[in-house]
Amino acid sequence: MRGCESDLRLALRAPGRPAVCRPLRTLCALMVVGAALTGCGGAQPELPTMALPAMPKLDVPKLPDMTPPPEPVVQHDQPVGSPTEIYSRVARGANSCWFGGSGPLKKDYIYHAEADAPSRGGKAEITIHKRDPSQPNPRGAKAFKVKIDPVDGKTTLVTENVGMPEPMASGMVSDVGRWAKGDQGCAGSSTVAGWGDAKPAAEAPAAPEKKAAKKPVKTAKTQAPKPAAAAKPQAP
Repeated sequence: MRGCESDLRLALRAPGRPAVCRPLRTLCALMVVGAALTGCGGAQPELPTMALPAMPKLDVPKLPDMTPPPEPVVQHDQPVGSPTEIYSRVARGANSCWFGGSGPLKKDYIYHAEADAPSRGGKAEITIHKRDPSQPNPRGAKAFKVKIDPVDGKTTLVTENVGMPEPMASGMVSDVGRWAKGDQGCAGSSTVAGWGDAKPAAEAPAAPEKKAAKKPVKTAKTQAPKPAAAAKPQAP
């Protein structure tokens, strides 16, 4: 570096430097310094390369299931029959499969239904209540509803999940849809086997009738009349 400075000083003191640099002494000095540094730079020592440490593997957490929950209100298509007929099938299925002997809702829920007479249209509503044993009337909060309405000569069927947990609610919606279309029987986790599963037993051939033996007719025995007792002679 000192050699480069000496060369710079000699260049500035040289008698033969151009006259044009006299008024621009500072600019010329900078140009000479740059040229000197360029010539005296030499080979620069290589800096050691530093390897970065390997990044540890991170376990990426799984994203939660983003599947939207089922709709709480479901409009069922093409129920078969009049409102009274549809109500009869759905009520029968609910009492047999949901609230049967070992039905999944028998312990913690209560069945309640109201239906109009066919002459008044047959409007009906089935409500499943949570059982509340702490109250005199154990019929607690509503958990599931089925509405059957006559509209313009047709029947509409709507199910509404108010507080029934999944997947029980989805199974109940499917059951109502099946029963409304005329299907029978219990199926799936929401029901218990009991209605429509047992096949009727084959009828055994009738045994030939045995003819009753004729009993001999007893004839009444005629008793001979007893002889009249002889009259005793009266004393004179």
